[in-house]
Amino acid sequence: MQITRPAFYKEFSCIAGACPDTCCAGWQIMIDEKSLKKYQKFKGAFRNRLHNDIDWKEHSFHQYDHRCAFLNDENLCDIYSEAGKNMLCDTCRKYPRHIEEFEGLREYSLSLSCPEAARIFLSHKEKITFVTREVPAPEETYDDFDYLLFTALMDTRDYLFAVIQDRSVPVYLRRQKLLACTHDFQLSVNKNELFQWEDIRSRHQNSGFGAKFQDKIQKWISDNTPSLCSLSVQIWKCIIPQMEVLRPGWHDFLRKTLVPLYGSCQNDEELRNAYTAFSNDYPDWEIQEEQLLLYWVYTDFCGAVYDDQIFAKAKMAVICTFMIHELAVGTWLKNGRHFTFEDLIFISLRFSRELEHSDPNLNEMERLMDEEDVFDFRNLLTI
Repeated sequence: MQITRPAFYKEFSCIAGACPDTCCAGWQIMIDEKSLKKYQKFKGAFRNRLHNDIDWKEHSFHQYDHRCAFLNDENLCDIYSEAGKNMLCDTCRKYPRHIEEFEGLREYSLSLSCPEAARIFLSHKEKITFVTREVPAPEETYDDFDYLLFTALMDTRDYLFAVIQDRSVPVYLRRQKLLACTHDFQLSVNKNELFQWEDIRSRHQNSGFGAKFQDKIQKWISDNTPSLCSLSVQIWKCIIPQMEVLRPGWHDFLRKTLVPLYGSCQNDEELRNAYTAFSNDYPDWEIQEEQLLLYWVYTDFCGAVYDDQIFAKAKMAVICTFMIHELAVGTWLKNGRHFTFEDLIFISLRFSRELEHSDPNLNEMERLMDEEDVFDFRNLLTI
């Protein structure tokens, strides 16, 4: 079996009580079967508390005020301290490590919802690379796994990585190429013409980011495309009401952050001026935008082998990065045109926690990308 990881993967080490947040609050922590059996058989003084604070029906830990029952006042885990690290369930032992599973391949990543993982990932100024190696493991087969499509997705993603990391061109052109490329890929799959993908990719590689490509993009953008201000607000209004809230205060945070942005920018020129001023005050954003686009594409894109939603996953990468950008600019305005790396970490982990730790939210986001007019290809080319 092959294992793929970001080159920085092993830099992560939990900072425990020094963490500015905690992974033990704000969502339900599910317990795997093997750990449940260990908890059932546990002996000693800690046994009663262990048994009383587990929801045996739901296979999860009880919560009090949205905090795990075993999270103490120092933001440390009482199971770890009282019973030992070997008693941690899979979720707690592995987090923030995330695994995507494919036939013959496991892809590991670090979740942005962890402050330390977000710090490691977003602090990298160089281009992110990945390491793949073979590990001994039993042979496995997945029913109905489309290996031809998966190979095309993997090859395409390598090309998308090269597009996203091409620092010789502005990020907006890289986003447009990402969208155009996956738009065409989706069409070939919809028409049951996957065999055309090599030609499609070759065409995109040959056109690059030059005048021919930019002219074609301009032809795609319709005169009926909503204004930037209107489109930006529509995106938030379309997504947020459909999402379950995992942490109290999420909607309040959005209001306090986005009202300074959209309330003070009454037209497209003012909004673009705010974007430019933010980029001038916080020049690291351009590289961090690249890293965020790469994060979403690496984590989600090849999952299209299970549902064929290629273009929707590319749209999600663009929209998630866009939403973090809007929260960053709103925070900058709210704080008197001041923004720090710590602000970006907080925004990224807050956003990730609401989206990536809820399967219903992830599924709904993908559905919106696929079905709602506001996420039309032409609209997304303009943001």
